Amino acid sequence: MTANPAQYRRQKTAPFKTLFLPVEEFYQNETLTQRHDEVLWQDFHTHGKYARIAKHVEYVAVAVDKDERYVASALIVPLGAKWILEYVMTDPLHQGKGAGSAVMDCVMREAKRHKAQWVILNCDPKKNQGQLPRFYAKFGFS
Repeated sequence: MTANPAQYRRQKTAPFKTLFLPVEEFYQNETLTQRHDEVLWQDFHTHGKYARIAKHVEYVAVAVDKDERYVASALIVPLGAKWILEYVMTDPLHQGKGAGSAVMDCVMREAKRHKAQWVILNCDPKKNQGQLPRFYAKFGFS
């Protein structure tokens, strides 16, 4: 799926604070990374493929709760004027509460600010009972 950040119009304010961090800063925050890695394993059952992709990640968009604990995230790989999103995920304890929307809003606002021409992500149309394409459409993806 692809979206043009220049056409993105901000969604309603989500109930979660978002952080847009350089990947090194994200990995230095053990509180965030520990839960991130647990959710990554639950959602994707991966370590090897993740390690290969993670070498190219430059930014991480993260939603946190009021205690600054991990809630949702997306890994961002900038490739020139394109941004590739990998491992967009929400902690199962926070699904359906706006955490994923907060992360996607953060990604699209930052992509626009950085003048990315396209944001690209893979989406399994069958995952989550087929709701993912509708979810990403709210952020301009088709």
